Amino acid sequence: MKEQAFFKRISLTSPAFLLIVLCAAIVAIHLTLIFKIGSPDRQITSMLFWATAGYLIWERQDKLNFQTGIVASLLGALLLSILLLKTAGYCEESFLIAYPFFSGIGLALIASGFRGLKVYGGELVLLFFSGIPEVLLAKLTDPSPLTAKFAASMLWYTGFPVIQKGIYLQLPGGSVQVYSGCSGVVAMTQLLGMSILFLMLLPLPWKWFQKLVVPIAAVAIGFIVNAMRVALMAILVSQKQMEAFEYWHTGSGSLIFSVIGTFLLVLLVWLLIKVFTPKLVTQEEPE
Repeated sequence: MKEQAFFKRISLTSPAFLLIVLCAAIVAIHLTLIFKIGSPDRQITSMLFWATAGYLIWERQDKLNFQTGIVASLLGALLLSILLLKTAGYCEESFLIAYPFFSGIGLALIASGFRGLKVYGGELVLLFFSGIPEVLLAKLTDPSPLTAKFAASMLWYTGFPVIQKGIYLQLPGGSVQVYSGCSGVVAMTQLLGMSILFLMLLPLPWKWFQKLVVPIAAVAIGFIVNAMRVALMAILVSQKQMEAFEYWHTGSGSLIFSVIGTFLLVLLVWLLIKVFTPKLVTQEEPE
């Protein structure tokens, strides 16, 4: 039994126990800060990614060897110290988004040295996709004009007399501005992270190009669902329904679109399992 083997190996002075305490403290600090300044969807995804990383490590804890070197341990401790010092002051949301990945690197170095970067490679990849793509994409590009154009097309083909001017959508009763916060970067990168999480949790015997369909489709779903949200808010502004606009813009209504995006991604993964997996089984039968 994994549980029995684990508790036989652990003691109050063992490296495994000390690492568990350190990891628990790192996670607790992050979640505390996220719950103070983060949005509800970010709170949920943060807990989900930390829990998944912990589960993946737990599943193979019998194979882990906690041996490290002085240089790797010092680098890991230095990295964690920098992160913890930063949390003592003002923390930007971008810092909290990147926190899990860099703290994961520090913990891996302390646990298993430089070899730990390979040993815990899967967990580090998962923590990378929990937020780093959002920070990078926000710094490198702003898809707001593309989002405005796509939302305008949706409104036009559904019968609304919309005019798009850059990042502005104009309807007879009013106009909205699609600024960077509504560009869809958050929705796209969150679903991208969820797609990586699904691929790691599900033991799917797919080829690499079949697995590539999931993250690409996740980004597309995030973009389309966010454009639908922008189109809805443009309609509400044109009809002077400002309370409804605030609900869907910054209130609980914004979470509904996150749920819709996640549901569509889960549905897509389920359909792909039905499409891809039987084909692989059929090909193996003649052999």
